Amino acid sequence: MKIVTLGNCCKKSKQNHENAVRAAEKCGIAEPVENTGDYFVIASYGVMSTPALVIDGKVVASGRMLTEEQIEKLIRERM
Repeated sequence: MKIVTLGNCCKKSKQNHENAVRAAEKCGIAEPVENTGDYFVIASYGVMSTPALVIDGKVVASGRMLTEEQIEKLIRERM
């Protein structure tokens, strides 16, 4: 399972990434959670506002920071 967090320029984006890393660990995901702030990559997903979360190439949340529990639930729904 590939998990990517989009956005790394603000506190909410950084916290969103940290929450995603912890949630992935809890779910037993061995692959590291990637993070990008590259605007071209973010735009390629169709995301207009960050923070955002992508699981297996699908944007599952954008424009808001998710809690660790919310991310864990999203991951488990896709396992």
